[in-house]
Order: sequence, then C-alpha cells, then structure tokens
Amino acid sequence: MEEHKGFGATDVFMLLAVLCWAVNFSFIKIALREFSPLGFNGIRLFFASLFLIIVLLVSREGFSLAKSDILKIFSLGIIGNTAFQLLFIHGLNWTTASKTSVIMAMTPVFVALLSTLLKQEKIHWAGWLGIVISFIGFYFVITKQAGTLHFSWEDLRGDLMILLGNLFWAIYTVFSKPFLERISPLKWTSITLAVGSVFFLPFAASDVVRIQWSEVSFQAWAALIFSALFAIAICYVIWYASVKRIGNSKTAIYGYLSPIFTILFAYLLISERITFLQIGGALIIFGGVYLTRSGYRFFERRKV
Repeated sequence: MEEHKGFGATDVFMLLAVLCWAVNFSFIKIALREFSPLGFNGIRLFFASLFLIIVLLVSREGFSLAKSDILKIFSLGIIGNTAFQLLFIHGLNWTTASKTSVIMAMTPVFVALLSTLLKQEKIHWAGWLGIVISFIGFYFVITKQAGTLHFSWEDLRGDLMILLGNLFWAIYTVFSKPFLERISPLKWTSITLAVGSVFFLPFAASDVVRIQWSEVSFQAWAALIFSALFAIAICYVIWYASVKRIGNSKTAIYGYLSPIFTILFAYLLISERITFLQIGGALIIFGGVYLTRSGYRFFERRKV
C-alpha cells in the first residue's frame, strides 16, 4: 500500500463518489415510486455488471483468478452484492433516504469490530465507548419523538435492515484488502459484482417479469441508469481503488460526509425532512464513530 500524503487524486475521487452516493439515495426513492424494490435492483445490478464486464474486456485484463481464491471471492461477491443489496434496497424502501445515509455512516464501527474479531487490531477503551455512543445515536435517529420507547416492526424494519446491511458491507470491505494486493480494483469489483448479481436474480426475476415497461417514466429510468452506472459501477471501483491505496479505515472516513449531502439532496429533490432529534442522533453517531476509529489517539497524546 502506498503512503497517503496530503490531499490528492484519491481524495478527489472519493469526494465525487460521496456526492454520487448522496444524490443516489434520493434518485432511488424516486425510482421506487414506479419500480418494485427487487425489480429495480435486479435491473440496476444487471446494467452495472454488464458495464463493468465490458470495461474489463476492453482493458484486456481478463477474468483469470487463482484457483485457491475462487471460492473466497465468490463468497464475498454474494455477501457484498447479494445479501447487502437485498437488505439495502428493502431498507431504503421502508425508511427515508436521510436516515439510511446516517445509519450507513456507522460502517466504520462494524469495520473496527470485525478487525478486532479477526485480531487485525485492538480497540482502545475509547473505541468501545465510541461503539456504545454510536448505538445511542442510532436510537435517536430511529426515534420519531423524544420519550418514545415503543417501536413496531413497521417502524423499525427499514432501519434495522440498513444497520445489518452495514455489517455485510464491512465484511465485504475488510476481506477485500488481501485480494486487492494482487487484483486490480476494476477486476475485483467486476467479478464480485457479477457473482452477486447472478445470485440476486432469483430474488428479482418475478418482479422484473411483472414490470409494465411502457408505463415506466423517463425520470424513473434516468434514476435507475444513474444509480447503476455511477453509484454502483464507477463508485465501487473508486471505493476499492481507495481501499487498496490508503486502506479500509481512511476510506471509510469519507462516509461521514455522505449524510450531510444526502439530507440536503433529499430535502431539495423529494422534500424529505429530518427532525432535530434525528440531527442530534446523527451528531452522536459521528462522535461515536470518531472515538471508535481515531479518538484513542487523543488519550495517547495526553500520556506523553
């Protein structure tokens, strides 16, 4: 891995990816007015996979993999692009774009927990405190009003699916690092996305067949194409290029910016609002994530 010095091209591309993902939440909500969640995602993943496969063919990099890697790579493709996408698209359909983005900002917490379980790193006591604080913030994000203690499945299902989806995305990200030492980000994304898309199709097939193609508006198609080509195909390559160059943790930090832009776009594009209580919960999550990922350094400096 190259040493990351200052603000460079990797940072610029990651900022563009964050903006792309931020507006994508609203675009998906627009498209889901006319598509079913599984129908939308089935077509979206197909277009994204096809685009990347064509790019990989043009690059002449090929699809060859070490035999010892095939099963692991296929498994990660299913985890990151079948399981995650099933949870993500249903979760976003059942909750708001703003809340989805805020909850997904907790991904670094899951990366830290996973890294600890795999004994790749140890979490400082400040990091454990940050994990607890993040889940307190999550409670406020999913709370409609102060003092609410009762939640129904109707209230929670979307938020909990997004939260669980974070875990699958963290697994996909953390376990990708060793492969990215010998496989390019383009090849990694193309193959794992194609595998995940193939296993996603059985869930989406009946919904895709039932689509009334002539009744789908240009706006919905435009949102789907943008989401497939930019939010998945291009941005996934950018994400894994960043993971390869600067690592999991530094790449995940950019997720902190996404909710800010998502909330703004959701307000402008689909008139979505977020409560002050949820804003407070978002700030608590950001504080907890900071403690989990970097806060221990403050305490170490004080000991010097």
